[in-house]
Amino acid sequence: MFRFAAFHGGCPCCVVHDSLVDVMAVLLKCPKCRGKFKYDVTEGWPDNCLLCGEDINNRRADDDIVCPAFLSQKSKNNDKVARDIMDGSETRAGLAAAMAGVPVSDMNSLKITDLNDRNDTQFATKDVVNPVTQHMDAMQRQGMPVGFGGGPSEAMARAAAAHGGDAPYAGLRERNRMQRLLPPVGQAPLPLQISDNPNYRSPV
Repeated sequence: MFRFAAFHGGCPCCVVHDSLVDVMAVLLKCPKCRGKFKYDVTEGWPDNCLLCGEDINNRRADDDIVCPAFLSQKSKNNDKVARDIMDGSETRAGLAAAMAGVPVSDMNSLKITDLNDRNDTQFATKDVVNPVTQHMDAMQRQGMPVGFGGGPSEAMARAAAAHGGDAPYAGLRERNRMQRLLPPVGQAPLPLQISDNPNYRSPV
């Protein structure tokens, strides 16, 4: 409850031994008014704050088991982020159920209730385990490629191969052909500060 520093003769000392001094004064900070005052604690702690009169005595037995204030502001902030994520997921589940016209229990899969707060994991979310991931794990055990292949180098090699061969840029040319055949897709109105600009050109 108190923050204190030892004083002897008006000079702050790191350690004051009882055999060296008869009077030991500490600087106490009142938890009510936050004011600081010196007090001789050789006969015990004060019952009341000398500044505001608040009862500040800690009347507890020496063998009482108490919970220390081990949470710092940093750990509290980290804990709040995790709790906000979980609370927000419950809100999103309720909104999704209202939009779909179904009970909230049908949207329970959107709730996040098991964030991983250990330091030995790469992600806070739990690992996804479903038939797709199980099949990918089985393929990896057999030495088969899964996901995006062997990394950036393999992706760059495949992209270079798509630009050559007997049909270079086949996907790009087919996309452009379909765009010429299909009618233009309508677009949402743009903000006036953009569409009223004399240099603005509509893409359609």
